[in-house]
Amino acid sequence: MRLTSILRPLGILLVAVISLSFAIQPEGTGWRGPHRNGVVTGFEIPGTWPGKLKQDWQVAVGLGDASPVLSDGKLYLHTRKNESEVSMCVDALTGKILWEEINNPAPEVTGGAASHPGPRSTPSVAYGKVFNAGAGGHVTCRDAATGRLVWETAEFIQEVPQFFVSCSPLVIDHKCIFHLNGKEKGTVVAFDVNTGKIIWRHEGEPSTYSSPVHMPAFGDMVVVQGETDLFALSLSTGKLLWKYPTPTETRFYNSSTPVIHNNLIYIAGQGSGTRALRVEDTPEGYQVSELWHNPAMGVSFNTPLLRDGFLYGNEARFGNVFCINAQNGELCWTDTTKHIRFASVQDVGSALVSLPSNGVLLVYKPDHKEYRQLMAYKVADTDVYAHPVLYGSRVWVKDKEHLTCWSLK
Repeated sequence: MRLTSILRPLGILLVAVISLSFAIQPEGTGWRGPHRNGVVTGFEIPGTWPGKLKQDWQVAVGLGDASPVLSDGKLYLHTRKNESEVSMCVDALTGKILWEEINNPAPEVTGGAASHPGPRSTPSVAYGKVFNAGAGGHVTCRDAATGRLVWETAEFIQEVPQFFVSCSPLVIDHKCIFHLNGKEKGTVVAFDVNTGKIIWRHEGEPSTYSSPVHMPAFGDMVVVQGETDLFALSLSTGKLLWKYPTPTETRFYNSSTPVIHNNLIYIAGQGSGTRALRVEDTPEGYQVSELWHNPAMGVSFNTPLLRDGFLYGNEARFGNVFCINAQNGELCWTDTTKHIRFASVQDVGSALVSLPSNGVLLVYKPDHKEYRQLMAYKVADTDVYAHPVLYGSRVWVKDKEHLTCWSLK
């Protein structure tokens, strides 16, 4: 009887803890998948990779570097058509445009970014809604089934980063989180997903081209890569929890999204190499320490992928595929073939898939001993800056202006 009375409150506490851990989880899908880790589920690995892919369909969708997002058999896109930025929903099997709505007038993209006039921010699809941020910072929320506008705000269009807004929204705990504005007015803001009301904001952190990530090991923690610092905010209040300096060299930028594993964070940049940081919750507060630093091997406009204790990516200068030991930072290998520093890496199971901007889809083994390429496919005739979507036996690729469906069968 006494044991039961002791165990009952412990059981209630355990249920509460489990419920909390399930409540604070990223919702839906978006940039680099549901958990922002590049892991793909539902892709059917062929017994033998075919010599070439079959084109099922192609449809003009507009300009832009934002990646398509697959949800419930539909592809959601964020592009520019004529003088407007648009949100679009496409049937994944047929390529039929199910709905298309204008979000906002397209901003004039100037300077070094002028050759990329379309949106860069990848949509997030969650709670039956699709969330977007335009190149100028205009935020919209639409009904995912119909395209109907739910809410929007132009509060954060006064300032943009040098290459315009590239942060993709993190949707979690009924909040939609962006890093908006630019160098002087950089603001991390959490919107209510249903109303667009601002729940909290954290000002004073210059924005860059990375996207916020949740750190499940600490529950109430969102990690953000700013222009000069990596920092963490409370998911519930927006309070600053810790900050770690990550300065860049002249003409280099923080563009890679942090890679999270338990209480470790891997960050990589152009000119700054790759680092592993450890976060600890101590009686004195959160402490962040560097475990290792590989100054020679960094990335530019791509985020490394963590697989079985090793980091795979495309290096910052010429896009050569590389592998780093995530335990000590030592370089395992670098492939000799030069690709492009704009690239994506995704884990599809027994293979890794990388798509540099030259439009050649690379398929290789996750092997820390050597680069073992399985196949290479030409999937676009124009530059590709969006991540491909892989599901079933199909690969969807958004190039400069078109969305193409390729089949492995």
